[in-house]
Amino acid sequence: MSTLPLEGIRILDLSMWWSGPLCTSFLGAQGAEVIKVESVQSPDGFRYTLSVPGDHWWELGPQFVSANHNKKGITLNLNDEEGLTLFKELVAKSDVVIENFTPRVMKNFGLTYDVLKEINPEIIMFSMPAYGNEGPYKDQPGFAFTFEMLSGIAQLNGYKDENPMIVAGVADVISGFHTTFAVLAALEYRNRTGKGQFVEVPQVESCVNLMGQPISDVSLNGRSWGRNGNRQPNYAPHGAYRSKGNNSWIAIAVSTEEEWTKFKEAIGNPDWASRDEFSTFQKRYAHQDELDSLIESWTSALEHYEAANLLQEAGISAGPVLHVNEMEKDPYLADLFQELDRKYVGKHAYPSWPLKVSGERLKHRFPAPTIGEHNEEVLKHLLGLSDEKIGDLENKGIIGSEPQSQ
Repeated sequence: MSTLPLEGIRILDLSMWWSGPLCTSFLGAQGAEVIKVESVQSPDGFRYTLSVPGDHWWELGPQFVSANHNKKGITLNLNDEEGLTLFKELVAKSDVVIENFTPRVMKNFGLTYDVLKEINPEIIMFSMPAYGNEGPYKDQPGFAFTFEMLSGIAQLNGYKDENPMIVAGVADVISGFHTTFAVLAALEYRNRTGKGQFVEVPQVESCVNLMGQPISDVSLNGRSWGRNGNRQPNYAPHGAYRSKGNNSWIAIAVSTEEEWTKFKEAIGNPDWASRDEFSTFQKRYAHQDELDSLIESWTSALEHYEAANLLQEAGISAGPVLHVNEMEKDPYLADLFQELDRKYVGKHAYPSWPLKVSGERLKHRFPAPTIGEHNEEVLKHLLGLSDEKIGDLENKGIIGSEPQSQ
């Protein structure tokens, strides 16, 4: 892609873990210069998640590596006056600041929006607290699973009469992409008016925003949705069915009588499919346990792709349930993966972005930074610091390239 839409935009990224970093990685892929700011005293905790023992183990966390492509990485101790001054100098040369701390953190640093806009009147500041900057929960920290619980998402996930389930951090993805949209809108507003602004994106509210259907149903009809595993109220059959092979599955969804007729034909019109208890949607829904068992007697004799392709050809919604190690080989998904070479971890394939412009996929521009990788580039070339000054900052622990506590 010759010209990216956010070229010329500079973003200071103070966010950690997944929600904020996912947002800024996407913005970086679109051409923004994203400068990820950590400290050697307290690096992004995602660096350590799922890491393995070894040389520079803090660089081996797969979740950090995947969430932080398309960024430069620097370290600054914002609890030190010199580090704070340098950050403010970066604010003067930037367009956006993003953080996802509890409200007290930026106040303690002395980096509230009121302070930042005095430095740069056009700065746009994004705050992604768990529960907002005001209200009864404002000082409480939160992670994805707490957002999923409070927002009602967990209420809908899990098997009937069993515990609520979290969905592997989906709340981070939800809030990250809500914030991405908000950044683009705020930049457009500034282009039109010349005005910066403070934008708050409470992460739990992003999750509630996706709960419109169950919230409307309980409000309008008094129905509170429960957990039904893979089943859906308007589909029968609907679920994941065991296929041939070890832990192999196929997902099938049938929504209309016409589709049910096509489904029966596709699987060879077995005698059981014509039984009275399966003759209408209501009856099939009432007898799903037996129906699922009979369908699985057919799917278990076929490979997951084989069964899915056969049903797809008949016009039935079906697909193989893929293991992660199968995804790169899928004929459709293969185009989504991109190989990147990163220091300490080598070459690996990562999913790029679900966005094509004029038929060309938006890809990662470069891999996630190692800690403090771009200290010299940013401090020397952007702020004009001398080699001697940079060395002095490193000696004082204001910057660095390794965590202080390992």
